[in-house]
Amino acid sequence: MLKIDKNEVDFLVTANMVQEVETIMRRDFPQIKEIVSQAVSKGIERVYYVACGSPLCACQTAKMVFDKYSEIPCEAYSGWDFLDHTPKKLDEKCLVIAVSDSGNSEEVSLSLEKAKKAGAITVGLTKKPDGNLVAIAAEKVIAYEAECIWEVHLLLTYCFALEMIAQTEPNEEAAQIRSDLDKLPGILSKLVKETEEASMKLGEKASKWPFVYTVAAGPLMPLAYKEGVITMLEFTWTHGAALNAAEFRHGPLEVVEEGIPYVFMLGTDESRHTTKRAIRFVEKLTSDIIVFDAKDYIEGMHPMLAPFVLFVPLEYFYYYLSINKDHNPDDRRYYGGLMEY
Repeated sequence: MLKIDKNEVDFLVTANMVQEVETIMRRDFPQIKEIVSQAVSKGIERVYYVACGSPLCACQTAKMVFDKYSEIPCEAYSGWDFLDHTPKKLDEKCLVIAVSDSGNSEEVSLSLEKAKKAGAITVGLTKKPDGNLVAIAAEKVIAYEAECIWEVHLLLTYCFALEMIAQTEPNEEAAQIRSDLDKLPGILSKLVKETEEASMKLGEKASKWPFVYTVAAGPLMPLAYKEGVITMLEFTWTHGAALNAAEFRHGPLEVVEEGIPYVFMLGTDESRHTTKRAIRFVEKLTSDIIVFDAKDYIEGMHPMLAPFVLFVPLEYFYYYLSINKDHNPDDRRYYGGLMEY
């Protein structure tokens, strides 16, 4: 196992997570409320999120809030998809929210420029308030200045969704999600302290696998892609794929056998039975299976908040998976301009 000081590993973002979440909710939520108020007053009818990688996964999760609890049309696009397959309804009735941690994702900033030319209201969510392409291109900027981007991006994109719903077509479910968000810092603080040891053991187990299929459904599906593809490939250098439990019967089940490894993310929402069915099938055929069950962590909060809480044990899990493979998750070969793409 690689011997490193975990406090010096940028990948592991648990140290300041709770403080950053509290700051976002106190400082940035009021800004978003005001932006949404202005958008609603201008008759905004549609919302488009634009991002790449992990930020896109957060946007896709927030889109589910729109889809499930409102009639407000919402889509989440990868930057190049937005540019290459621009929605026909891109006009002054659109709110385009672009997310990029560095603020210098080319396709995200170009999407903002295209949206602005079409008359849409544009908002950039990025780490720094200036000196980056997104901050330059967006009319309004939320500069979160934080490291735990999964929690931050979920919070900010959820806040836009919940505020839009509250100000246009309020309902009890969305209001409950917003109310339960206030419990999040306390739960995250507890998880940071209590989940590391168990995740460390699971990470050691998974480090012996040459690849992993990650399976989830519902609001955990974007997180499954973030972890099972982005984290697995970029940060742990382990081959991986993310599978939708709702489609597990249609193809994936045919390759299940001993020696084929799976990580399941099990939610507390309506899709729980779908993922449990896939788990039961896999358990009959292989012992190479790990299940992260949101029920063990969520403490009665709304099921749509499972992606927030599962992140903590998963963050530890992938960290220890990586270092047990003798790989520092901060190391890169090609990402970040080390080789032209």
